[in-house]
Amino acid sequence: MYVYIHGLNSDGRRSAALLEKSLKEKVVRLEWQCDRPFDENIAYLLHETEDLEKQMDDLENMVIIGSSMGGYYAAVIAVLKCYYCVLFNPVINPKKTLLQFKGLNRNFATGQIYELTDELINSYRFSGKLNKHGIPRYVVLGRNDTVLDYREAEEFYRGCSITEITDEEHQIKDYEPYAKEISTMKYAVCYIDPDELESQN
Repeated sequence: MYVYIHGLNSDGRRSAALLEKSLKEKVVRLEWQCDRPFDENIAYLLHETEDLEKQMDDLENMVIIGSSMGGYYAAVIAVLKCYYCVLFNPVINPKKTLLQFKGLNRNFATGQIYELTDELINSYRFSGKLNKHGIPRYVVLGRNDTVLDYREAEEFYRGCSITEITDEEHQIKDYEPYAKEISTMKYAVCYIDPDELESQN
């Protein structure tokens, strides 16, 4: 099953539709609230993915796809649930990234105006290891990203992901070049040793 998590100030409709077109399969879109703290959002997303997992057949994998801040959420969920994940220009340090958006913001998809406060920014605390080994990851980074420095994510995920450096900007406009790699993850066989994961905590 493919699940997509959107970035900041978006709702993911456009990206989910483009992914469906490229993958030729349904992509479930999950939303998180930009004006709510991290712990509330991650609890909701985990609940939703666990419910979706019950609908899957025995052979398919849960593949969490995320862009930007959605990439951060996808990475967290993948570590907590041992899911496959695909990260497009993912945020790796949300506090640092969100500081540039501090203050009044507009969700371009919904029109909602909200304030990104210090309290919300500081709520992004994840005690786990985001780049833990043993989690199947495909990371796509754009050299022309003007929001994030792709080199930080490249270094962060080095040795624990399949990483592709592209000429993309921050927003991905066409997922077709990445569809084959994403598709292989749905039915891939990958044994994850729980003891090995536990030893890395």
